Amino acid sequence: MKKTLLALAVPALLMAGSATAATVYTAEDGSTIDMYSRLGFNITDRGEEDAVGNFDARIGLGGSQVVNDQVSVIGWAEYSVNAAESRGDGGLDPRYVWAGIDASEAGKVTFGRVASGIIMLSDVGDVFAASDVLIGRQLELVDNSAAQTFRQDGTLQYQNSFGAFDMSVAYILGNSESDQDGSYNAVGRYTFDMGDAGQLIPIVAYQANSTGENAEAADGTSMADRDYTFWGAGVQYKLNALTLGAMYNQDEIKGAYAGTSKDKSYELTAVYNINDDWTARAGYRALENTGGDEAEYKDTTLEVQYHLTARSSIYTSYVMRNGDNGTGNTNIWSGWNDAEEDYYHLGLRYEF
Repeated sequence: MKKTLLALAVPALLMAGSATAATVYTAEDGSTIDMYSRLGFNITDRGEEDAVGNFDARIGLGGSQVVNDQVSVIGWAEYSVNAAESRGDGGLDPRYVWAGIDASEAGKVTFGRVASGIIMLSDVGDVFAASDVLIGRQLELVDNSAAQTFRQDGTLQYQNSFGAFDMSVAYILGNSESDQDGSYNAVGRYTFDMGDAGQLIPIVAYQANSTGENAEAADGTSMADRDYTFWGAGVQYKLNALTLGAMYNQDEIKGAYAGTSKDKSYELTAVYNINDDWTARAGYRALENTGGDEAEYKDTTLEVQYHLTARSSIYTSYVMRNGDNGTGNTNIWSGWNDAEEDYYHLGLRYEF
């Protein structure tokens, strides 16, 4: 299939961004310099405003230096402009910044703001161009550098594949403000190849975070002595042009509220590549919190994408929301991910 949505085309075990980068220079010894860029413009009525236009850009640069025929030094730096992390402030924000060693069959070791192995699980639901998975929503309450479970500062990660089994383990040190204390995660994924009957791909993931006495939020509020745990399981089924996904996960945090705050959520997705030009997607997401902000998400997403080229698309989405922002409108995401308001997206995305 020559044209696919980026989120489906990139194996989650590989490092995000760099896996789709173009090699712009190759040395005689095989060392490379790679570059990735994405430009997009979206029209949406998401949020409390009327329809607005948003610019979205990402740029990444990295590569590898050959040590010998088995080992290379690798690195990647990718930044976003006016994308999710910046909440539209126009700044330059790091998505992934890491360096490491690729030891071929012995696996990869990376350190920095890496693409978490939990992306293997979140990719089950993260198939839409314009709506967001709910996984790991509370992690920002224990680590101010966290973008859900996708990435955290100061992560030492090992990843490898053994036949049909992919695995990832990580120890998370955090940064000088997040003060992580014994934080880690582990993920496993197995691909059952059933021949003409397709592929069945189960995934399991677990993460635990704790903070020390010096942990702070971005606004300087203390996040000391908080404990966070996450676990989830999902499965994908792939048959020719059809991909189906189901995922369940829950997380809980102690120390941020008077009691224990717990999120329970599940997601169902379907993706069908109609032909080389058109892709249709549908999905349902539900989340319920108890003991915290009491928020609920009940989202139904419909999306159609037209592929202009193998790497550029026009897409349109509509998200129907029947949730609740919690008692007293206390939803930790309400400023940019209102649980109660339907919204649409119309966008053009250009990648090179």
